[in-house]
Amino acid sequence: MIRKQLYIDKELDEALKELASRSGRSEAAHVRAALRAYLGRDATAPRDGDDPMLALIGLVDDEGPDDVAVHHDHYLYGVSKSA
Repeated sequence: MIRKQLYIDKELDEALKELASRSGRSEAAHVRAALRAYLGRDATAPRDGDDPMLALIGLVDDEGPDDVAVHHDHYLYGVSKSA
């Protein structure tokens, strides 16, 4: 294992101590588990320059009304936009 040092605030320290005490696992084991979970999620996050909105393209079938952009109030709220 490689040793790392980090600073955490008092509230995190107290919460980590409590968690370690309750679970019977070391504070370091919890920090390692949290980092594994964080890095696993972060690996799927958009990279710099990627637009997360592009991931929405193709998620739904292209069936439905063609005027949603213009009449979205009607489709969302059941009312038509007054001119």
